[in-house]
Amino acid sequence: MSLENIQPLVRCPVCNKKYRPEKMLVLDEDEKRTTLHLTCDECSASSVVLVSMGQFGVISFGVLTDLEQSEAQRAFQSESISSDQVIAVHRFLKNHEGGVEPLI
Repeated sequence: MSLENIQPLVRCPVCNKKYRPEKMLVLDEDEKRTTLHLTCDECSASSVVLVSMGQFGVISFGVLTDLEQSEAQRAFQSESISSDQVIAVHRFLKNHEGGVEPLI
């Protein structure tokens, strides 16, 4: 999906202004789905938006975020957490005695 096709579809959820293409950062993309980080020129609100081609047309879903573009890009490029890592943390916390202060 190209940015030219997406641009008319996405507006700032805070002030309803259209985003400028230079404020759109593609975080992830394939044939039917594009994930973007958007920053509004008008109110400076940032969003992460998923635009997808579905069976019934284009679907978009956005979430307001406090992440800067570089932070969002780093998060999308990092390695996913595995189920083994989640289980290891669960076991550790289950057996941990005391407060969370020493863990932080």
